[in-house]
Amino acid sequence: MLPPAGSDANGVLHGFVRSNQGTLSTFDAPGAGTGAGQGTLPESNNTPGPIAGNYIDTNFVNHGFLFDQEASFHVFDVPGAGTGAGQGTIPLGNNNPGAITGEYIDGGNVIHGFLVQGL
Repeated sequence: MLPPAGSDANGVLHGFVRSNQGTLSTFDAPGAGTGAGQGTLPESNNTPGPIAGNYIDTNFVNHGFLFDQEASFHVFDVPGAGTGAGQGTIPLGNNNPGAITGEYIDGGNVIHGFLVQGL
């Protein structure tokens, strides 16, 4: 069985970006776990370049991130997001004005939508 796309041979997820010259570079969000099924999972890329996604920590909890053009991470959890395995904040899209949308899973495993602006 092959590991999921974006994961290494140990099943750890890593983000990657491609430069204008075609060079691929990997990145990992601060706090991302290093075990199988953990790591960094980019979900949305936007011109001029911010990447929104989630990272899965060592307890299998999801947290949101925005990786900006200056290669800086902005990590966040939306209010009400659960802190158990499989719960947390999962960004799914971003746009040029800086809005990030996605879902969060609360402590009762109920899925909700969110909108964050201005990270």
